[in-house]
Amino acid sequence: MTARQARGPYAKSVAQRANILAAARRVFAQLGYNGSSMRGIAEEAGITFTGLRHHFATKDELLIAVLEQRDLEHSAQQANIHGIGLLDALVSLLDQVLDEPAITEVFTTVSGEAVSRDHPAHHFFVQRYERIRRQFAEELATAATSGEYLAIDPDHAAILLAAIMDGLQLQWLLDESVDAHGAFLAYVRLLRGRQTGTPTE
Repeated sequence: MTARQARGPYAKSVAQRANILAAARRVFAQLGYNGSSMRGIAEEAGITFTGLRHHFATKDELLIAVLEQRDLEHSAQQANIHGIGLLDALVSLLDQVLDEPAITEVFTTVSGEAVSRDHPAHHFFVQRYERIRRQFAEELATAATSGEYLAIDPDHAAILLAAIMDGLQLQWLLDESVDAHGAFLAYVRLLRGRQTGTPTE
């Protein structure tokens, strides 16, 4: 088998996986995790149920893949953003996730359920929070070393950034009148030792 021949089936498999994840994301967003089914996702993806099971054996496995893809997209957006620039990037990221309320609802619901150690997404969320706390702390420590003033120790600020972002999403999902953008921007300004005033950005 030539290299060209080997790449063909592999590329097709990668494309099919991407198609399935996109379909699952749409279905989860429309129906929620509990309201969706593997057969419904297969239909949305335009493939057979057996074809779907070839790539993802269970709905839990598929959900985790969707959440991982979402995180990878966010990480790619921040790949070239370092130091204090992280804070502005996170303000933009919060706005982005609030523009996708249905999938954010799925994420928020599952993250709460995943505190149970036997939940299929437990390990995913443990690793996710470890990773983002580490990333946030490292970038904020770099900012402090570069002369940027931070009102809070970078390790503590990293924990609070993750907590406030996800907590604001929950409050906004419950009540869309909550000014999640303004509240987060106020925290970022406090973190940088600035007067908050009335958030207008």
